[in-house]
Amino acid sequence: MKKLIYSLFTGFAVLLIVSCSSDDNNPVTPPEPGSIYLTSNPAGAQIWLNGTNTSLVTPDTVISVDEGVHTITLKLTDYNDTTFSVSVTAGELSIVTNIVMVTNIVKTLYGPVRIYETTGTTASEPSGLDLSSGMAYGVSSPDANLVDIYYSSNGFLVQSADLYPGLIRVTKFSVGSGNNIFDGVDSPNKNVGVWTNSISDTTSNYVFLYDHDGHYSKLKIVNMGGGVPGVPAWVEVQWYYNDTALDNRF
Repeated sequence: MKKLIYSLFTGFAVLLIVSCSSDDNNPVTPPEPGSIYLTSNPAGAQIWLNGTNTSLVTPDTVISVDEGVHTITLKLTDYNDTTFSVSVTAGELSIVTNIVMVTNIVKTLYGPVRIYETTGTTASEPSGLDLSSGMAYGVSSPDANLVDIYYSSNGFLVQSADLYPGLIRVTKFSVGSGNNIFDGVDSPNKNVGVWTNSISDTTSNYVFLYDHDGHYSKLKIVNMGGGVPGVPAWVEVQWYYNDTALDNRF
C-alpha cells in the first residue's frame, strides 16, 4: 500500500515539474509598443502624453507607447492648449499631422481709417480716432469724449487726445523698429523704453500705443494726402487693438 501511494505521489511530482518546465519555455509575450508622429501649425508645441511632458516638440515622434487610447496635449506660448485622443496599435505608427493651434491673443484689426487735420475741415472730415471701436469722430463733435488720438494741424502730428483743449483721454506712443504690423512683434511695456505723446505724420514705422483704458494698439500710417488749398491734409491709419487690458502681445 505504501508503495502504491509513493508511486502515485512520484508520478504527480513528475507531471508538475514537466508542466512548470513547459510554462517556462513558453512565456507570454507582451504586445510590442507603438508610436505617435505629431505635427502642428505653428510648429514647436510641447507634446504631453497622458498628462506628462515628453520633452518633445512638434514635429516629432513619441515612441514606446502602449497599445490603446491615449490623451495628447499640445502646449505653445501665446496659444490655447490643444487636447485630443489618439488610438495606438501595437507595433504600428499612428500619424496625426497639422494640428492647428489657436492663439489666445484677442485682438481686432481696424482700418485703414482716414482722419483729417484739425484746421479747415468740416463735420464730415473727422480729426479724431477711437482706437477701441475703429470709429473716427470730430474733436469738437458730441462724441469727442471717445477720441484717443487726433491729427493736429499744429506741426502735422498724430497725437494724444488730451493735447486738444477740453479732451482728457491720454494715449502714449512708442515708435517700433519695423513697418509691418503683422510681424508678430509685441509692444514694449508702458513702463519700459521711450514713450511720447505724438508722432509725425511722416512716420514710416509702426507705433505702439497705450491708451486711457490700459489697452495696447499697434498702428501704422499707411497713406496720406491733401495739404493743398481747399483740400485739408489727411492720413489713413491701420492698427491692431488688443482687446485685453494690459496685454501687450501682438
